[in-house]
This record gives sequence, C-alpha cells and structure tokens, in this order.
Amino acid sequence: MAWMNNGKPFSATESFENMLSPDRKLSVQSQGELEANLDHDTVCFLCAKFKDTVSIDVRLKIIEILTNKRAKLSPADLREILKLLEYDDPILREGFKEILAEITEEKLQPLTEVLCTTTDLGVRGVVNFSIDRSGIIEKLISKWNDYSPKDKLIYLNNVVLLQNPRTYPIFFDILKEEPNEQKKEEKKPLQLEFLRHVEKIKDPVFMEQVIKNFPTIEIGVWYGVLKAMQVHGEEFYKQLFEGFERRPMAFKNKLLLMLQQLQDPKSYSFLFPSLQDRAKGIPKIVIDTIFAIIRKFGDDLEHMDPALRESEEIKKKINDFAVPIEGCFNDSLKHMISPLVDCLIRIGRHNLEVILRSLPLLVKYADQQLFVFIRGLELEERKKFLIDACCSPQSDIYMTGLALLSNPTETFIIDVLNTLLLEKFLTLPQTVQNDILTLMMDPRLKSMVDGALRHNDPNVRCRLLQVIGESGFANALTILSGKIHDPDPIVRGTVIELLRLQHFDEEASVPIVLEFLKDPDPNLVLKTILVIRESNHPKITGALSGLLVNINGTIKQSAKEAIAYVTKRKYLAGFTKMTPESKKAVGLSLIRMAPGFLEEMAEKLSDPDGRTRAMAAQVLEALGDNLTPEVKTPLIVAIQDPDPYVRAIVIMCLGKIGGPAVANMLFSYINDPNDRVRANAVEAMGYVGDLSMVDHILPALHDSNNRVRANALMTLWKMGYYQIYETIVEMFKNKNKWMRASVAFALGEMKDQRFVPILIQNLKDPDADVRRNLIKSLGKLTDPYTLAPYIRPLRFDQDEGVRKEINDILAKGR
Repeated sequence: MAWMNNGKPFSATESFENMLSPDRKLSVQSQGELEANLDHDTVCFLCAKFKDTVSIDVRLKIIEILTNKRAKLSPADLREILKLLEYDDPILREGFKEILAEITEEKLQPLTEVLCTTTDLGVRGVVNFSIDRSGIIEKLISKWNDYSPKDKLIYLNNVVLLQNPRTYPIFFDILKEEPNEQKKEEKKPLQLEFLRHVEKIKDPVFMEQVIKNFPTIEIGVWYGVLKAMQVHGEEFYKQLFEGFERRPMAFKNKLLLMLQQLQDPKSYSFLFPSLQDRAKGIPKIVIDTIFAIIRKFGDDLEHMDPALRESEEIKKKINDFAVPIEGCFNDSLKHMISPLVDCLIRIGRHNLEVILRSLPLLVKYADQQLFVFIRGLELEERKKFLIDACCSPQSDIYMTGLALLSNPTETFIIDVLNTLLLEKFLTLPQTVQNDILTLMMDPRLKSMVDGALRHNDPNVRCRLLQVIGESGFANALTILSGKIHDPDPIVRGTVIELLRLQHFDEEASVPIVLEFLKDPDPNLVLKTILVIRESNHPKITGALSGLLVNINGTIKQSAKEAIAYVTKRKYLAGFTKMTPESKKAVGLSLIRMAPGFLEEMAEKLSDPDGRTRAMAAQVLEALGDNLTPEVKTPLIVAIQDPDPYVRAIVIMCLGKIGGPAVANMLFSYINDPNDRVRANAVEAMGYVGDLSMVDHILPALHDSNNRVRANALMTLWKMGYYQIYETIVEMFKNKNKWMRASVAFALGEMKDQRFVPILIQNLKDPDADVRRNLIKSLGKLTDPYTLAPYIRPLRFDQDEGVRKEINDILAKGR
C-alpha cells in the first residue's frame, strides 16, 4: 500500500484536491505524492480529471505531472493519455508533445494506433512531432535501404504504421509503374503487401500525394489505392476531380472505370460534370456508375426499416442524391435523361417530395416514365402526390399538377378528381378550388360534377356552386338553375346570392331568381325579395305584386316595401328625364306607398355629396305642394347649403310650408348674390308674407335679374300691394328681351283682367319668346272670343311656337 507524507494511505482524490489548494506548500507536496505514486490507475484518474475540468491551469498541472514521469509511462498509460489529444487547445497540445518527448520503439505502438484511426491533422501533428524527435524514422529509413526484398516484405507494415511524410517516398517507389517487365514482377509481391496495409494510412498529406502521383502509379494497384483513400470521403474526390477535364482521355477513362467498380457514394456528386465530357465512352461510364450507386442505395432503402426510412437523416440523404440528377434536366443532356430519370424515381419513390419538385421537368423530358411511375404508386399515395402537386405554392409545380389532372382518359386522374371534389374540396386553397372546377367543365367530366353537386355535405355543395358561380363558366347558370330545388335551404340560399353576381345577364338570371318566390322556406322568399328589388328586370314589379295576397304577413309586408323601394329607385334614377307632371304623379304615389319618402329626401339635403343634395332638392321642388311640417327642420339646416341651386329650392320649399319664422328667415336671402336664390326668396315670400313685409320686397322691383323682378311683381300683388304699374311699363320697354318675357309671364299669373290692355299693346314685340308669353298670359286672363280680333293676325307669325299658342286659344272658342 502506498503512503502519503502525513502517514495516511495514499488517496489520489485527496492528493488531487490538495494540489489545487491555495496553500503553495500543500499544493507542491500533494503534486509530489501524485508523481511518487503514479501507476496506471492514477494515470486513468488524472485523465478523467482532465476531461472533467474546464480550467486550463488544472489541465496544465496534470500535463506537468505526466511530463515529469514520462519515462515511467507504459504503453497502456500512453493509450489513455493520447485520448486527450481530442482537445485542440494549442497550449495543451504543446504540453502533450513534452509528455511524448522521450518515446522509444517499445512504446511506439500506442502512437501508431492513433495514426491509423484519425485524419485529424492537429492530432497527427502532435504524434508525428514526437516520433520525429525520437529518431526512430531516421533509423527505419536507414535500415530500409539495407533490407533485402524479403526483409522489406516483413517490415513494410512497421513503416506503414508510422505514417510519416518522410516515409512516403518509400511507398510511392513501391507503387510506381515500372516499364521493365522484370522489375515489375519483382516489385509485385511488395505492391500486394503494401495494398494489405495501405488502408491504415489516414494521413491527409498522404492522400494529397497520392492524387499528385496518381498518373505514375502502377495501374494494377489503382483499385486498392482508391479504396484506401475512401476514408477521406468527399475531400479526396474533390481534389481528385479538380482539373479532371484537362486530364488525358486514357487516364480519365481508366480512372472512371475504377470508380465504377468502387461504387463509392462519396464520389457520386463529382461524377456529374463528366456527363458533358466530349470523349467518346466517358459519359456512358459515368451514367453506369451513377446508376450502380443509386441502385445500391435504392436497394438499401427497400430493405430499410420504414421508421428509419422516414427519418430526417435518410430524407436528407435521398435529397443529396437527387439534387445532382435534377441539375441534369436540360436540353444539353436530354439524350441521357432517361436513365437519370430512372435513378431519380428509384430513390424518389421513398421521398415523393423529390419527385414533386422536379415535376415540371419530368413532364417536359420524361412524361411517359413519369406516368408509369404515377400509375405504379399505391392508390392513396398517388392521390396525395397529385393533390400535393395541385396545392404547391410553386407556380410551375402547381400548373404542372393541374395539367396532369386535365387528362380524364387516365383512370387514376378520375380517382384523384373524385377525391378532390368529394373529400378534400373544402380543405383546398381557393385558387385550387377554382382551377379544379375549371378542369371539371370538360364535357367528359359532366357526370362527375353532377355527382359532386349531390354530395351529402351541404357545405361542399355550397362551395362547389360558389366557385362555379363566381367563375362565370358558360354553363354556370344552367348548373345553378339545376339547384333551385336542392333539399337544403342553405344551398338554395347560396344559389340566390350567386345569381346576383354582375357577370350574369339579368335577362337570364332574374327569371331563375324569381322561382325562389315560390320557395317553401319563408326566409328564402324574404331573401329573394331583397335581392330582386335591386334589379331593373321588367318582371320584378309584377312578381312582387303577386305576393301582396300572400297569407304570410311578413312576406306580404316585405313585398309591399320592395315595390315602394323599386318605384323609388326607378323614380330617382329617371327623375331628370321625366316631365313635371310625371314627377309629381309618381312622387305622390311614392308618398302614399312610403310615408317617410319626403323625410328621407329632406335628410339627403345634408348628404356630403353635392349631386345627392341637388337630386333631393329637385324631388322636393317637384312635390313642393305636398310638403309636410316634418321636413321643415332639415330644410332649415339645408338653407345654408354652399350650392346656390340647392339653397334656391330649399327656400321655395320652406315658403310653401310657411310660418312666421320662415318669413323672417327669407328676408336675408332676398339679397343673396345668386339670381336664382333671390328669385325664389321673393317668390316664397308670396306664400308666407303680408302687407307688413312689403318694404322688404320693394327693392326687388329694381333688381338686375328679370326673374327676380317678375317674382317681386307677383308677390307684391299677392300681398295686396298694387303700386307696381310703373315697373310693369318699365320692364316692357327694357331692351333685354327676358325682362319683357318675364313681365308678360308674371301678368298672366296675377289673373287680373286689368292687365289685358297692356298685354295687347305689346303683341308686336320683335322677339318670339316675348310674344309667346304675351299670348299665354292673355289666354289666362280673358276668353277666346274677346281676344280673337287682337290675336288672329298672329296666326301667320313667323315663329311656329307663337302660331301654336294662337291656334290653341282660338280652338277653345269654337
């Protein structure tokens, strides 16, 4: 049993902990105890502590102990220590070099074991440095030169195990091709022996030298050397194929044939550039090699556990094999695409995403192979594949998927479309729904569409009809009309909504909608009423009128309101084209049908849109004699409208409603800058004013506007103020024809025969408009017999309008 200085039995743990104490004396003493008692167990203990700590100081302390006792270390100890070389800190690795500084041949094996198992240049650098410093290499090279061929066979393995760059010239001398047949035969046993051990060399430097010296190597050993280099993976092939296209054709041909035998997956991606090689035969070798590698991988996939096959790792591996193939789908390689497609399909069947992303190119370059592949899939797998294609966010894949489904002669296409329509339709993106139904409009698929429209789920039927309706297909109306008796009211309601779409011609769609007025569901009848009241179809009003005798009171009232709504809509739409008589007649009818019509028009006087306010004002003007006090408040607000046209009409309407407050309000508008407003304000005063207000009106007799002055005459006369004759005479003498025409009109409106003489005096006015007004007013003030002598000469007036007025008056006297 080992003892510590304090007389206690030796404990590696206790000594190690004390070594880390801040007490320097205790620390030095404990380190000495560890060194004094260093055996294999203690070495293993220290190596474990090295791994457990992250402190660089503690690790250097452990290295110091091992360095101090390096002469005592056994091969077993060295194996444990060499495991620590995985820690790539440069300071630590310098420490390991010190541990290995006095290595001997007896302790060499642990170091060569490391060299045979790693390609890590850092680890190999530490080991090689130690071997170089030991002088073993010089001794070995010196002995090698003196060895007989037999001795070389015996000691070759020892040289290989050292894997030192200084020994590599020996290896390449062994591998070198000899032009002399005798020397070739003499070297053959040594070459074969070297091939037995070459796989032990893991040095990347050796790999680089192999690539550099490859053309000089005996062709008979190429395969063995290439196989040994596989340990370096893709890096070996990357360097091997660098500048490969510039190599001699014979060399490329031989090397590719060797790689074909190897079938190394690591070489796979580096083979593809040679497909474009112009040398005859090389592309064929490459294709065969690619196919062999894929076949082996495909066989592995076939026999692989399904769970493993679905793992992300295997999916990535499949993807890595697929990407180079996909890059070959172009016109320059189309003569080779068929075998490459076979390769893609062989592995892609285990990860359909690979086939999916190449779908457009597969259709372009290998459609028949693709169809064979699709037909060979299991039913559910095939459906999912094609549905995924149609739902792809990538437009080229999406369009290709739709193109595949456009051929109903393929049985599997029918299966997929059925699934899409009957099972998956509601889960599909809306654009896909639209495009699928576009395909279904193929006359060959009519029965399938009919079947889908009888789906048990009304939501599916609704969505199908919605897509069909919104699409504007030529047969959309026919399809919609076929569903007006669908058993589910939700579906029938959907049809009603769809028939409102603007791309349907009203002449064709409205008669279908009208059928729903007979629907057994009252809610759908009410919905139909709301829909059709927006239509201009001539049958609307008649159809609604038929519901006025319906036993359902709600339907009856809704129909009544709809008739009023249609009438109002048409009235307002055609208002400007109607005669004054029609405006009033239809307006009065609306007042009866829709009691709130006038109030509604009055409210529109506050609308922000000027055209709406103007229209409302025109309607109120046409129905001015029927205005009610309820519209007074909106009119008072609207009297300040910035549009003079609206103000003028509002003033007139307020005047007809009347009231003292209105009269006081109108005074300020007699002086409005707008002629029409002033004229209407003066006229409105005739409805609300009396003699007490004459002073407010009198200035209007001198207004510059003919209508203002004429209205002032009529209003004053109406109030009982008759001192207006001078103004009448003055207006008849005015050079402005409209002054003369206006006073002629005004006298007729005053209905007093005392104005007949002055009217007759002016019958020879030079202007036809004035003469027409004179004749009209005379016709209002006296009988045809009295007038006949005065107006008969005008039967031959040059103006047709004048002649017509004369003839109308004379006709009344016959």
